[in-house]
Amino acid sequence: MIGVPNLHSSNAISHQTDLGSGANHSTQSRLKWMGVYVSGAGASSLSCRGQQKGVCLDRISLSNQNELDLDRGRINIEKKFNGQINLSGFTNSARLSTDGPFVENDEKTNNEILQSFCVRGKLLDAAKLVDVMTRRNQIPDFPCCVKLIRGLINIDRTRKAVNVLQLMVLSGGIPDIITYNMLISGLCRKKYLHSAIDILENMSLSGCPPDVITYNTILRTLFDNGRFDQAIQFWKDQLRKGCPPYVITYTVLIELVCKHIGVVRALEIMEDLAVEGCYPDLVTYNSMINISSKQGNYDDTVLVICNLLSRGMEPNTITYNTLLHSLCTYGCWDEVDEILFFMNETSHPPTRITYNILINGLCKHGHLDRAIDFFNQMVSCSCCPDIITYNTLLRGFCKEAMLDEAIQVLHCLCYTNCSPTLITYNIVIDGLSKEGFMEKAMEVYNNMVEHGICPDEVTYRCLIWGFCRADLVEEALELLKMMGINKNRIRDNCYRFIIKRLCQNKKLDSAIRVLEMLIASRHKSYVTVFSEIIHEIDAAGMPEEAGELRQKLVELKIFRE
Repeated sequence: MIGVPNLHSSNAISHQTDLGSGANHSTQSRLKWMGVYVSGAGASSLSCRGQQKGVCLDRISLSNQNELDLDRGRINIEKKFNGQINLSGFTNSARLSTDGPFVENDEKTNNEILQSFCVRGKLLDAAKLVDVMTRRNQIPDFPCCVKLIRGLINIDRTRKAVNVLQLMVLSGGIPDIITYNMLISGLCRKKYLHSAIDILENMSLSGCPPDVITYNTILRTLFDNGRFDQAIQFWKDQLRKGCPPYVITYTVLIELVCKHIGVVRALEIMEDLAVEGCYPDLVTYNSMINISSKQGNYDDTVLVICNLLSRGMEPNTITYNTLLHSLCTYGCWDEVDEILFFMNETSHPPTRITYNILINGLCKHGHLDRAIDFFNQMVSCSCCPDIITYNTLLRGFCKEAMLDEAIQVLHCLCYTNCSPTLITYNIVIDGLSKEGFMEKAMEVYNNMVEHGICPDEVTYRCLIWGFCRADLVEEALELLKMMGINKNRIRDNCYRFIIKRLCQNKKLDSAIRVLEMLIASRHKSYVTVFSEIIHEIDAAGMPEEAGELRQKLVELKIFRE
């Protein structure tokens, strides 16, 4: 019989918590939440000096000795604690008792040993010591217990972590919310959902109520495992038990319902939850609009907007921008114009983000003229473009081969408050290189360096591919060497492309040099990469060059004879 005077819930320890993976545990007796795993045939008693005044355990026997008994092996402890106790005598002893040498120690000494175990990362030994201490009416150091629980979770020993937490609570300790959330997250990862929910249900009894993260973790895991109805009912039950109607958790739930079940069902659940005193806000609706519009389900989007309006709410700029982003993606330009009309007629006129969405969508669909019109409109409305605006336009210019205009915009940017970035230069360099204007590409490159911007892997790759396409392989080779000097990452494709071009130009010596550079750049050789290079050159109608490269690889002991 178990008595816990300070706890009002008599059923808090009445049913079992199964942390296993589905095995038959009918022979095990486990105390849920406030209980403690105890081995041995004799009775044990605990007198807790924390929140609980006293606990009596009468003859609890557990059969799963593999998991719950203490290690009977050898324990090596070399350190003396406060000069009072020396456990080195146990280092080479034969067999220790179930409780090891700790059973004779006082509480202070065992806590010093516990701290030492935690510092040295001996988490399993520390967990066993906590078990011994609680059964001997000793209070384990609570900060150590918290560190121990977190450490056990990190090494994927979640069941041990649950046991330590139960013993800590039984001894009067109050784990913090971070520790609880880590444990519940660990249990959810292992799909121990029943155990995770049991811990959540009893958190308030321990003095640490669940927070938004706790509830969100449970809901997401239930949906990930296809338990949709259980997740919905779980949140309703929590509200009925007095849980605050967290709007964030409410929004997460509605968002999950939209993704997994559908918008219509989400609207029905919103009505059900209103009875429980839980209501949506504009963030909830914007999330629903984002999901439905991204999927192209505009009928559902209309339903959400109608529901929003029926509650006396008004769409904000985020609502409109979310809709515009989706409509631009699907090329629904008439609807885009309609949304813009509404925005201009309300107190939510287009913002810089709105214009960036429009310009990006139009450029991607090749409507560059209209994108420029929106850019001019943006400037006329005193809505200053940012570097994202300019990068989007430059990408559109390069895509339509309007390279002179791209260079002109880039040149103007250098004398404004919106200075070009590395991405800006890379966009223009890539556009010029693809069209074969390598001289202009190098001018942009030199201008970038003069302005103190260091080229990256993307810059060099664009230039190298451009030089190779223009049959300026020697220039590509020089850039490749520069990348090696600057310790830039060079992809295999760059090497392969240059080697192939050199072979096509009958410059086998240079091709071999590039091959040697590729070999030197690797900490270990990958035969498959070199085999692919040889095969590619042979397939391109250059068997002699392929043969010579293969011979070189044999000489370098990459290939065998």
